[in-house]
Order: sequence, then C-alpha cells, then structure tokens
Amino acid sequence: MVIVATAISDKGLKRDGNEDQYLIDESLGLYVVCDGMGGHCAGEVAAERAIEFASDHLAKNRDLIQSAGESPDGVFRVLKVVEEAVQQASQGLNQLARTTPDYAGMGTTLTLLVVVENKGVMAHVGDSRLYLLRQAEVHQLTSDHTLANELFLSGDMTREEANDSRYRHVLTRSIGPHEFVDVDTLLFDLIPGDRLLLCSDGLSNYFGSSSCVADFMSKPDIIAQPDTLVEFAKQSGGADNITAIVVEVQGDANDHPAADIPKKIDCLKRIFLCKKLSVRRLMHLVAITNVIQCAAGKELIAMESELTGMYVVLDGRFRVIDEDVVEGELTPGDCFGEASLLTETQSTASLVAIEPSRVLLIGRKDFGKLTRRLPRLGNVMLRNLAKQLARQIAAMQTRPINLDDTGPL
Repeated sequence: MVIVATAISDKGLKRDGNEDQYLIDESLGLYVVCDGMGGHCAGEVAAERAIEFASDHLAKNRDLIQSAGESPDGVFRVLKVVEEAVQQASQGLNQLARTTPDYAGMGTTLTLLVVVENKGVMAHVGDSRLYLLRQAEVHQLTSDHTLANELFLSGDMTREEANDSRYRHVLTRSIGPHEFVDVDTLLFDLIPGDRLLLCSDGLSNYFGSSSCVADFMSKPDIIAQPDTLVEFAKQSGGADNITAIVVEVQGDANDHPAADIPKKIDCLKRIFLCKKLSVRRLMHLVAITNVIQCAAGKELIAMESELTGMYVVLDGRFRVIDEDVVEGELTPGDCFGEASLLTETQSTASLVAIEPSRVLLIGRKDFGKLTRRLPRLGNVMLRNLAKQLARQIAAMQTRPINLDDTGPL
C-alpha cells in the first residue's frame, strides 16, 4: 500500500494574509490542516505553532507510531499519542497567549490524520474537515464544532437552518483559548483506492452537497486536484483562506486484507449493538474486529467453551446445537455471545458451519478499550447492549418451564 499526498494553501480573494497552515510529513504519515484566528498576525502564529507543538510530540513518539503494527494494542497507543499531541498544541498556544499580549485570544482549528500501515488515526477540533471518498461515496469523518451544528445535533435547528445560521462560524471548540480541549478522535481502516481530503472552511463552505465533494475528489489527476479545489473556491467567492490536502491510498484493493470493509460496515449496520451509529462510528468499530473463516462442517464454538467476545455472522450459515439438538441457524447479521462483551462467559451451545462461512469477532478487550477511549460512542453501544440483554432476560422469564428438568427441590 502506497500513500501519495499533495497540498495547497491560498489566501483567497478577500483576505490580506493567510492564517491557514498545513503540514505533510511522509516519514510520520502525518497530515495536518489548521485555520488560525486572532488579531494582528495572531491567527497565522496560532496555526503555525499548533502544528509545531503537535508534530513535535508525534516525532518524539516516532518509534511507537512506526512499530504500531507489531502489537495488538499498537494502534490504540497511537490513538492516545495523537490525542496527547493535540492537547500539547492547546496547552502550548494557551501559554503563549497568556504571556504575549499581542497573542491574547488567539486560537486555531486543527484536523490531523496519521496513517499507520492500513489504519487511519484522526484527531479533530474546530470546523476544518476530513472527507473520505470510498467507492464513489463520500463520508465526512469530522463533525463541525460550531454553535449552529451543535443546535442542529440537539434538535433545535434543522440542517437547512443551521447552514444559513449566523452561528455557523461561531466555534464551540478550538485550540488555544483553554489549556485543555475536548478532542474528537477516530480510528478507521484504509483501503487501496481511498482518497481523503483535509481542508479549511474556506473550501468546505462552498460544498453544497456530498455529491459536489465526490465530483472533485474523484477527478483522476490527484496532483492537480488541490489547484482545482482552490479555483472552485475562488469562483464561488473566495471569501476566506483556502487550504486542501489530498491523500490517496494506492495499491491493489483485491489483494488487500481490508478489501471487504464496506461489506463489514453493511453487516454491522443491521445489528442491535450499532443502532443509531453513523458510518463514521461504524468505521471505528470495524477497525477493531477480526475475521474468522470456517470451512463447512467445522465447529466454530464448542459447548461450554469460554467466549472472548461477540460473534457476528458476515457470510454463510451456522447451526446452533445444544446437546446434539439443533436449536436453529445463524445467518448474516445474526449475533452470538453478546454478554461476553462485558464479562467472561461460557457458550450455552456449539456453532457449526453449514457451508464455508465467516464471522466478525468483536473482542471483549478491544471493545473495552474502545468504549474507554471514546466514551460517547461507548455510551451508545453499551446502552444498546443493555437493551438487548434485557430483552433476552425477559424472554427467558416468560419461557415455559419443563418440570421434568427442574431437578430436586
């Protein structure tokens, strides 16, 4: 898998200077866009120094980042280091603003991507954006930290009202005003053919729809793409500084282990655990799953064996067997072992593949790490899991009891 990136930054048509900054560090697999704000030259300084603080922290952890693939926990360590890097940037800017009167009140957005083997690790604060183009479909992987978007998410505005609101540029989070900041992070798989766009709002403000983003991101010449995007923003008004980094993942998708990620996402969409999860969050969950293949007739899980996580049938079929009695079948989208996401449990039945089949395993340890690292995502999934277990308990309580099997009183 080869990563190719190209970028541009332009002051636009209405601004005297450029307060946007970007960084491409191929040795770290690091891509950053910042959009600074503040009086005098403070915005430019904020963006420049934020990148400096964040990239310095990542450079100090270069060995950890580059060896992440050697350990099952490696990518989670990178996720932690990336968030630390953003906190370092916020603390550094805050200190600078408090000790230099000309820089008082300065701040910046920051959208950062680190590519670690076949994974993307994102950190985000503000209203710059990261888009993913995959198989002709665009996904916005960031959420704008603006007052208008917060009002939309809370249900107090429609999307149309938020887009036209005077609050659409009022930031609710940024790097610098406070020593610590709430950072959005995301872990996701990368597939050959993926394209990513990191950009400031001087460009994204003119994207009227996801199809508009897709039209530009799918143009074949990646080298010319940033120039094309800047020209589009200028023709649309060019009211702000314009910055774009385009990243392309090259290679043979058919030979890549992550080639069926879209199928995994589609499968997880249908299960109880992922109810109300966006595609962006599903990508994070997919990134911690493991695929297990089973030949026809093979026993995947033995009766009373210890379960290490929840199994989701990706394709194929399995028989559920309880003491030589076939209790039913599991087909794509069906789950087994839900309670084992929370605690050690033993299987109450065996699973045997009827035909060549595959399952996704969401391991208990990885699920625990994910819910701790991303508490908002964790809260949604744990609530969904609690509802599912409650339904199962209720079903057991209403099941008829065979008095011959109750044993001695």
